[in-house]
Amino acid sequence: MTQAAERARRGPLSGAAAALLVAVFIDALGSGLYMSVSVVFFTRYLHLSGGEVGTGLSVAGAVSFVSLVPIGVLADRVGPRRMLIGAHLVRAALLTCYPFVSGFAPFLLVVSLLAVADRAASPLVQGLFGTAVGKEQRVRAMGRARSLQNLGLALGGLVAGAALVPDSDGVYVGIVYANSLSFVLAAALVARLRTTADTAPDGGRPLPWKQRISVFRDRRFALLTGLNSVVSLHVTVLTAGVPLWVLAHDRMPRAAIAWTLVLNTVVVVLCQVRATRGIETAEDGGRALRRSGLLLAVCCCGLAVTGAVPTGAAVALLLGAVAFQAFAEMYQQAGAWAISYDLAPEDRRQVYLAFFSLGNAARNTYGPLVIAFLVVQRGAVGWLLLGALVLGAGAWAARFGQSLAAPAPLSSSPVPHVPGGIRGHRS
Repeated sequence: MTQAAERARRGPLSGAAAALLVAVFIDALGSGLYMSVSVVFFTRYLHLSGGEVGTGLSVAGAVSFVSLVPIGVLADRVGPRRMLIGAHLVRAALLTCYPFVSGFAPFLLVVSLLAVADRAASPLVQGLFGTAVGKEQRVRAMGRARSLQNLGLALGGLVAGAALVPDSDGVYVGIVYANSLSFVLAAALVARLRTTADTAPDGGRPLPWKQRISVFRDRRFALLTGLNSVVSLHVTVLTAGVPLWVLAHDRMPRAAIAWTLVLNTVVVVLCQVRATRGIETAEDGGRALRRSGLLLAVCCCGLAVTGAVPTGAAVALLLGAVAFQAFAEMYQQAGAWAISYDLAPEDRRQVYLAFFSLGNAARNTYGPLVIAFLVVQRGAVGWLLLGALVLGAGAWAARFGQSLAAPAPLSSSPVPHVPGGIRGHRS
């Protein structure tokens, strides 16, 4: 990296990026409030059964999954800023409808539409950061956004925990409306931004459909999307694997589950930006995924041992393993941002980002099954197998990241991967 590029990377973020970071924090604060009481609200206030809530959330997840790429295509046409404003306002409107939902069918409609808007917001935010800062600062800016997001979710969860004590319908409805207000405020902040994304990159002329959906024929990008999805199993390890493992071992205190969540949040908030240093290109991103896979494999090995040691040592190993999981999370996120930023063509940025997000959506579907099949059924051996899986995925990601860094040979492919060669950034 040249000295000029290094100065640009370390320089202050633009005003647009700062405003977008505030919007991300407000969004997360409201979401943290809502996530902590949502299931209680559905069952106590809307009088839905646990089965209806589970079915509704599953259907909503599937609907949001299939909508990601079409929304990305539309965002490339109208711009990520307008689409993100729309997503925030739709989320706000749907939340205001929740208290008036009566019955399973209306609930299914609202929760599905809300899931579509929620799922679309993440790649839209990433795309907007791509236009709000220079290419040297994109991964760093996303690192700051990730830290603020974790902080907002944690603070919102703490407030919601206190609000749950009265067990009042009025409190639940108030939290739902507070989350709705947070989306309105976030939309207002985004509306004030002025970036290069406000105009279509091709001057307003829509791309042919074959070029709009060319991501489906980009095999290398699809492969890295899949490998990143596997390495991102750190999410399922923390949210499903660790709790199930603790519950399966009576000598470990149940409070340890909460301790692991707090530890993860603190580490990510404090260290995510630092973990993005030197990670800018797809090659850097591949190496970051390899490091993440290694760290998560160490985490899995530590968890495998906890079942065979005394209580004190088991708790210490558990917390140590989760610390490795937190660093694995940070490097995976940084690597994912670098890969998706570096490889998406400028005129198809949002559809590429949306496609890359499909890996995370898929992980939310197969991740719990992996945990159930490996960890729940096979115990310590399952943890070791999971560690080997993520280690191999990270190694393959580094290999393909290096191959993408090399100049691409001339090809007769009808749709080039990216203008200017493989390393051309996607803005």
